[in-house]
Amino acid sequence: MAERLRLISHKLCPYVQRAVIALTEKSVAFERIDIDLANKPDWFVAISPLGKTPVLQVGDHAIFESAVILEYLEETQPSPLHPADPLRRAEHRAWIEFGSAVLNDIAGFYAAPDEATFKAKTSQLEQRLARLEPRVAGAPWNRRLWNSCRQTEACALAQVSRGTTIGA
Repeated sequence: MAERLRLISHKLCPYVQRAVIALTEKSVAFERIDIDLANKPDWFVAISPLGKTPVLQVGDHAIFESAVILEYLEETQPSPLHPADPLRRAEHRAWIEFGSAVLNDIAGFYAAPDEATFKAKTSQLEQRLARLEPRVAGAPWNRRLWNSCRQTEACALAQVSRGTTIGA
């Protein structure tokens, strides 16, 4: 019998969504447990060396950091999400790292202390998204997932254009 998988999460953590997407696309059963990162339970602090989500509990073992969780799932679960070719697989992993940079840019404009920093972070994010766009155009994506991503991007950029995150 396979060990039970529990994904320790925070509702707003974009890194958690990586694990959720991989688990869902691979049709792997898991239990999701959301915690309050502002009031971390002692049991969570004991299993998460960095005190961040996501953490994937596999039986008595805890795997932390979303990229590591993705690699574990790819190595242990059916329905590979990466191509078999090592070079193409490396490209996939590189774009995952690119995604991390985009998420950091998003965090940067949400946390911008002033308008100048906010504008600089917004410009940086726009440049990254412009670099990504030709890469995904015409790709064989899961349309439902891609449309969801585009909607999320549109919502984030709408907030930026309205300036609703400045000083938040």
